[in-house]
Amino acid sequence: MGEPIVEWLNQQQGNMVELLRDLVNIDSNSFDKAGVDRVGTRLTAFFDNHEIPHETIPLEEYGDAIRAVVSGGDGNQPILLCGHRDTVFPTGEVEKRPFSAADGKAFGPGVADMKPGLVINAFILAAFHKFGGHPNPLVGLFTGDEEIGSPASQDVITAEAEKARLAFNSEPSRPSGNIVTRR
Repeated sequence: MGEPIVEWLNQQQGNMVELLRDLVNIDSNSFDKAGVDRVGTRLTAFFDNHEIPHETIPLEEYGDAIRAVVSGGDGNQPILLCGHRDTVFPTGEVEKRPFSAADGKAFGPGVADMKPGLVINAFILAAFHKFGGHPNPLVGLFTGDEEIGSPASQDVITAEAEKARLAFNSEPSRPSGNIVTRR
């Protein structure tokens, strides 16, 4: 089953870059609920296009949480794919430096902190929804307030994590390859 999924994912590179461009070109500072929710709208459009069931979990002050589910296994605990849609950049940053790509590298607000991870998680969900074969359900959880400590989504994250067999956060590494484990 692995080869068709890998082959399909390899064929999706242009679509991945297109989704990344769309996400990066939306201002989504943690305190800009409308912007963070617009990133969510773009992701839910992707899920709709791939017929992936999803729900929006309304949050009053910060960006809503989005939960997408791909079935798998019979009663097995889900695997949680986590990501956040907010950035540290002020509203208006996209106008100053919109998405660009050169020499195999992408640039723009959120490129180094999470928006590529959102694309990774979305395409993992799409691949397993299309081909099946995963022994566990996959749950994608996309929150909107991580950069400020997840004050609104912490309970949602905890509830999903408690149900999960394991969780992955697809936040990219630094250019050096180092990863941030805490601040």
